[in-house]
Amino acid sequence: MIKLVALDLDDTLLNDELEIPQENIEAIDRAREHGVDVIIATGRMYCRAMPYAQELGMAPDQVMISYNGAMVRRINGDFISHTPLEEDTALAIIKYCQERNWTLNAYYNDQLYVEKINSNVEYYMRMVGADAHPVGDLYQFAADGRIPLTKLLIVGDDDNFGESFEMMRSKFGASAQVTRSKKRYIEITHLEATKAKALARLAESRGLKADQVMVIGDGLNDLQMIQWAGIGVAMANAASDVLAAADFVTKTNNEAGVAHAINRFISDKVTS
Repeated sequence: MIKLVALDLDDTLLNDELEIPQENIEAIDRAREHGVDVIIATGRMYCRAMPYAQELGMAPDQVMISYNGAMVRRINGDFISHTPLEEDTALAIIKYCQERNWTLNAYYNDQLYVEKINSNVEYYMRMVGADAHPVGDLYQFAADGRIPLTKLLIVGDDDNFGESFEMMRSKFGASAQVTRSKKRYIEITHLEATKAKALARLAESRGLKADQVMVIGDGLNDLQMIQWAGIGVAMANAASDVLAAADFVTKTNNEAGVAHAINRFISDKVTS
């Protein structure tokens, strides 16, 4: 029986207007009534996931996985874990991106830092509602302050970013977790900082096994989490690798696919 549900945010719980459909809210409420814990597991910054946690009425002691597992905190702000990138790895990635003139986001202390505001940064800010702090040379910013960066994220100019993703995985895949949440994003965290590992640790701390956990997601950063869970659900709009790995494919994010999955595996099971 499912006891814990982990939900991705963008393109999963949220529709294309970056809103939570009412059907999703109602399904989550029903799952809670049946004693099922529902958490957010996102690549977003903690502060930019918080408004949705509040909209769902999550309790202050509820856990939220952010930055693809690099930061795990309670809704009240208490830290459970923080796993930043290794300093040498982060600096090597920054230098590699600078040499290719790629737009790079750096995250420190739940704030977003960039070299300058350009169209890619503006696109990202619109998508997540975050303010970016331009600092000039990101390499010097990180090196001089010996700053533990929670995550790095490359923002591509368009959706055709696959070649750059493979380049990054080939170059840095042995020293960092390199994944994608959207076609224009390449996300880099510590090797141990993944949604799957953070969720597995959380489940273990609650005495739960994988077969008692359901995961719903769409991106490559959800793939390992979906493979680990007892029920791995892919959105109909998910990446092809995620669709292939899922136990069940629900409706799209614009069709309240989260509600459809919860109703199928939780609400309907309890009431039948």
